[in-house]
Amino acid sequence: MKSIAIILPCYNESALIRKMKQLVEQHISDLQYNFEIVFVNDGSLDATSDIIKTFNSSHKNINITLLDLYYNMGHQSAIYQGLLYTNDKKFDNILIMDSDGEDDPAAIVEILKHNEFELVQVVRAKRNEKLFFRLSYTLYKQIFKLLIGKKLNFGNFSLIKPKLVKALVEKNFIHLAATLNNQRCHKHQISWDRAKRLDGESKMNFTSLFYHAINSLVENAQDLLFFFIKLSATILIAILLMVGIIIYKKFWSLAAIPGWSSSLILSLCNSLLICIGIFITGALQLNILYKQKSAKRDKQFDETSIIKNWTVYKSDS
Repeated sequence: MKSIAIILPCYNESALIRKMKQLVEQHISDLQYNFEIVFVNDGSLDATSDIIKTFNSSHKNINITLLDLYYNMGHQSAIYQGLLYTNDKKFDNILIMDSDGEDDPAAIVEILKHNEFELVQVVRAKRNEKLFFRLSYTLYKQIFKLLIGKKLNFGNFSLIKPKLVKALVEKNFIHLAATLNNQRCHKHQISWDRAKRLDGESKMNFTSLFYHAINSLVENAQDLLFFFIKLSATILIAILLMVGIIIYKKFWSLAAIPGWSSSLILSLCNSLLICIGIFITGALQLNILYKQKSAKRDKQFDETSIIKNWTVYKSDS
């Protein structure tokens, strides 16, 4: 029987974590797979960890494991720690989803129908946040597409194969969705509406969206750098054309030179200098990023087996 790990990062989710566990169980208990639900407690300040330790299950195909991080590392790092744990085990697939219910557990059945792919991404068909946030998110996606040249219409909710997990923990990442988007592998996408947070309004706001956007762009630093190289080249060509027109008018056609031409050239030169500055800054940032990503991070958690109904064997790698 195939084995599936489900990574659920959580931070201060005591109000809903029990309900989330019940929903996940409800949708996986009758499936012909062995499951290990891996709760990654990201240094919660409430009773999240204590509640998880009280969990039980009568379903023989479900294990529950708690990874208590030593301190709050942030959502993406919590996912990374979960991947470090699964990388040492023999799982056939690893499912990553948020623990607040917005990644709908009802989608798991459909996702697993495509488990032969190396990567299954859940495209967000509909969101339930406030109008301002939805408009901001749409703007972010359009800016990302303009700068990077790719669509990014999915989040962490994804199913991946162990070979991809190995690549993720070796390369490191600060934005999982952007990193997965860059992977060259056999991919499949399914569309699913984003559900409402189980205890009310989403934690995602404009500030968190801003940092989310910055991280996705940093993860694509090379593409971002290439965009500004193309922009610099375009501005330089425009400057040369303007200079050529002015020289032609002055020395050949003897026509009057428009007064605005010098202002336009000056503006274009300033734009070129800004682009060059961004290019230099981006190159330095890219160098720093490569150094950070080349360093594999260590495990930063205490592992507790809450329920063990079946045996997970260690990976050979």
